Amino acid sequence: MTSLVRLTRGRLDDAIRDLLGKEIEERVATSNLDPDGQEAILASIGAHALSRYLPGEILNALRVFPATGAHALLLSHLPTWEFPPTPVNGFGAEAELAEINALHFGLIQLLGLTPFAVDYENDGRLIRNVVPNPAAAGKTSSWGSDSEFFWHTDNPHLPFGEPGTDPRLYIPRYLTFYGVRNLERVPTEIAAVDDAARLVDEQTWRQLHFASYEVGPPASVNTDPAGGATVRLATPVVEPGGDGFRVRYDRGTTRGQTDEAAAALDTWTQALTGIQRLELVLEPGEFLIFDNCRVLHRRRGFTPEPADAARWLRRCYAS
Repeated sequence: MTSLVRLTRGRLDDAIRDLLGKEIEERVATSNLDPDGQEAILASIGAHALSRYLPGEILNALRVFPATGAHALLLSHLPTWEFPPTPVNGFGAEAELAEINALHFGLIQLLGLTPFAVDYENDGRLIRNVVPNPAAAGKTSSWGSDSEFFWHTDNPHLPFGEPGTDPRLYIPRYLTFYGVRNLERVPTEIAAVDDAARLVDEQTWRQLHFASYEVGPPASVNTDPAGGATVRLATPVVEPGGDGFRVRYDRGTTRGQTDEAAAALDTWTQALTGIQRLELVLEPGEFLIFDNCRVLHRRRGFTPEPADAARWLRRCYAS
């Protein structure tokens, strides 16, 4: 079987990449722009430059992506700049990364989406540095490296949101990434929920739709946003959605509340080990967005390069 993931791809040529990079660099050169205070300014700068230089087919692909039903979009050969050492403690001098942030937020703006952060994760910052943080050793976290991060969706303990609602209260609809460095060539693996449906029997699939599961927050969540229980009770793993099935799942935090639910969850978890997937090794200057409600993702364990040169992706939630 082939993967059911629908991936839209685009690639810039050298001339467009260089012009785009120069334009963004010149427009942020005289300002000290922090992404958590001046996100709108950075997005405006990036979107203006992107609209000026991107080929029409790529601009159109960005603008229609949320409406196409595609699972993911990968844009390659974007500008890169002279990057500082990888901030393996998780946080760096964001004002010194204005070019990357203008590009990243500009792409999100062209997608017609809203970037957001939550105050109970990542210190409430918009940009998450996906790095091998030694403090996260042994944890299944985006700051980990030695442990496999099994198939999951981000923040599955939250409810699904709808357009026009405050995205901070709900499961992030989209995850966006910009590749800074990846000498280890660690892939970001993505798989469609539709592929998972083909791996289990009808009874198991039907059981996963029952509100018979509890889902806890991932390891990266440090407090509960509502100040109450951190486990979402009586929820299904899989639900019907506008573009097919949508899923909430994390192997480490999802539990069946009945024997039947637990058995179905075990079957599902075992089946996921054989799911059809795309393995995307994000290179420097690559931008990836995928639907966090309809796509499962994972990262295998790896041995990072020395700290200064270790794998570094930049992640931002968008809805």
